[in-house]
Amino acid sequence: MTVPRPLSSIGIASLGAVLALTHTAHIFTHDKPPVAMLIGAGIPLTIALLIIYAGYWTKQQHYPAQYGTQILKWTVLGGIAIGGLIGTITTHQYLAGDIPHDAGYQLATAISGGALAGFVAGTYNTESHRRLTRFKALQETTTTLITASQKETVCEHCVQFIETELNASLTGAWLYNASRNTLEPAAATTDATDTFDTHPTYTPGNSLSWNAFTDGEVQIYNTVHEHPDRYNPDTVIQSEIIIPLGSHGVLNIGSREPGAFDDVDVTTARILASITENVLDRIERETELQEQREELEQQNDRLEEFASIVSHDLRNPLNVANGYLELAKEDCQSDALKHIETAHNRMETLITDMLHLAQAGQAIEETTRIPVGDTAEAAWEMVDTPSSAELTVTPRTTDYTVISDESRLRQLFENLFRNAVEHGGEDVTVTVGVLDTDSKTGFYVADDGPGIPVEDRDRVFESGYTTNENGSGLGLVTVQRIVDAHGWGVTVTRSTNGGARFEIDTDPEHGEQEHDATT
Repeated sequence: MTVPRPLSSIGIASLGAVLALTHTAHIFTHDKPPVAMLIGAGIPLTIALLIIYAGYWTKQQHYPAQYGTQILKWTVLGGIAIGGLIGTITTHQYLAGDIPHDAGYQLATAISGGALAGFVAGTYNTESHRRLTRFKALQETTTTLITASQKETVCEHCVQFIETELNASLTGAWLYNASRNTLEPAAATTDATDTFDTHPTYTPGNSLSWNAFTDGEVQIYNTVHEHPDRYNPDTVIQSEIIIPLGSHGVLNIGSREPGAFDDVDVTTARILASITENVLDRIERETELQEQREELEQQNDRLEEFASIVSHDLRNPLNVANGYLELAKEDCQSDALKHIETAHNRMETLITDMLHLAQAGQAIEETTRIPVGDTAEAAWEMVDTPSSAELTVTPRTTDYTVISDESRLRQLFENLFRNAVEHGGEDVTVTVGVLDTDSKTGFYVADDGPGIPVEDRDRVFESGYTTNENGSGLGLVTVQRIVDAHGWGVTVTRSTNGGARFEIDTDPEHGEQEHDATT
């Protein structure tokens, strides 16, 4: 049976009062030496007075009723246990015909000691149980919070937990609006909504909540009415805990009773606020990433549309121009015609590279395990290379596979091969191999051409960058787009033959480390 908390404290105090009266009577009815009286009655009286105070202390705590009942039970059972032990000894003495004349006071002393010990044990047991219960409740709430996808939902769960576990019915959460520089209400308990007509929006310097938010420090007020910076001078809130949620806002935990929160409550609130802040951080990151993905997809869609229009609108007149160029070459031989042909080829290259770039930026929908060696050889066949150029696939690469979009992987190889031929010359040798380092997992494409200067290696993936007067500057940009679409990483370094080596890290979170490599 659960006893109302005030009755539990009254029960403990009443037991102490009865025992105190008994020990006081002992002092006045027995004539003993001072030391004997101090030990026999003074110390027990002090213990009885401590039990009275224990009842008052219990009343001041804001335990739920069941905890007060548990402490009362422990106190009574402690007195009964020790009193029963002494009673057994007294009964034995009585049966032996040697009962002391102050046996009743001895029994009262035993009950006093046992009751105080029971109170201490009950308080410790209650605190342990409270902490364990709070810990389990926090675990359950954390599981709920980490699945939330909206900040307002997180705040609602947080407020519900506070209301249930801390018995704080006037609780609310405010989120920071950066564009307005305000703290705006996001969630509140039912009692708070019913009590206040509207939930205020806090602005700089107008409330304790704003002060806590800007200071980043937990604020605890046992009597809010005594603070001059309170938002509402006539508020019904007596005690309050205000906890910042990082850069996201604040959590206000209020009660109609003064001094309503103890150390366990404050600790619980701090832990919950820390968990809430981390969840809000995660939601904010996910929101930003989603916005970036949507923006990137829109950009890619516009780029693809633009590339398709340009390709269609340019290729037709370009084909017509090539046709007339061939007729002109039959009628005369002129260097001017050669320059026109070069310009036409340049335009064709730009159109093709633009289409490849647009396709490379598209989101990858399906991936499968693709053999790197076979894909590289197939891509080499699609590239217009001099007969003296050579492709070497290392033995390890023959059986090596990656999770990828097959078409996009082949496109990556084609662009790297074209780059090697353009810069390495007609006799270039290109090698495809597997990365064999502790910091990277993936494959590489290396050549024995002139290589890329160290100062230019960070620029080669920039749009329009090229050292070839006939190049479009889009080939390596396309490579970067394909790598990004897969979530990979790409770096350029020097091969042992002095050429360029492009390393494709298919597990960039494993770590990156620049190094000279062998081919």
